[in-house]
Amino acid sequence: MAKKPAAAATADEVSPAMDYAQHEGTYRAFLQLTRYVVAGLALTLLALYCFIEAHQPVLGTVLLLAIPVGAVWLVVTRARR
Repeated sequence: MAKKPAAAATADEVSPAMDYAQHEGTYRAFLQLTRYVVAGLALTLLALYCFIEAHQPVLGTVLLLAIPVGAVWLVVTRARR
């Protein structure tokens, strides 16, 4: 035998409306983090190129050191806002 469908949800059981401001803020933060990760990966790729193909270990080291220094700089400047 087929079972009867569940009764319709009452007003107490309905979830609240979505918080669009919070959603947009989270999405903006995600996009910004994605930009920083892509920039870090580009610097890493460029540093590896300098080490392996261009035979410029000093430049490769400077580029690799620029990643954590840049991350600290971003955290410090973001904290001031």
